[in-house]
Amino acid sequence: MTSLLGKVPDPVQSPTPRPPHRARRRRGPDGAGRRSARRRGAAVLAAVLAVLVAAPLLWAQPAVRLALRQTFTRIPADYDELYFTQLPTTAGGQAVIPLSVVQHGTPTATLQLRVSLTTPGGTVTGSSTVTLVPKPDTAVGTTVRLPLTEPDAEVQVALVGHDQALHYRFQAAASPDPKATTP
Repeated sequence: MTSLLGKVPDPVQSPTPRPPHRARRRRGPDGAGRRSARRRGAAVLAAVLAVLVAAPLLWAQPAVRLALRQTFTRIPADYDELYFTQLPTTAGGQAVIPLSVVQHGTPTATLQLRVSLTTPGGTVTGSSTVTLVPKPDTAVGTTVRLPLTEPDAEVQVALVGHDQALHYRFQAAASPDPKATTP
């Protein structure tokens, strides 16, 4: 049947019945809830793996270690760093001692390093005092050479007027024909 307004539905044919309104599906052990739990678990696992990979790479960067040390360490406003640039060595009957000093905070005109070699008994076999002109927050290095008379000498470095000190012990080479005794 047709009218001027358009097609009128046939009363015999009823529209398709709609299913009754259902509440949202609860997240249970199956379906969408399980999938979203898997996604969250995968995301957490990916984040943990990213941290495990990134942490050693970041820790290898000196700037990162410095920032962490400054964050978690109480450092006085003015201080001086004293360190061996390389391990002391021996060459041509001399002890070669490479050193560096970094001054932080209020600069001073000069810094003095007292470097000495002592025997295991405490006798000083060589000594030298070196004067350095520091530059703020910049490493200033020097190499001190002292005559080496004892193969088991100990290097002692002191920053004059400060608490910082360094020690390094040369070890005599082991005998090429070691003799062992058994009781």
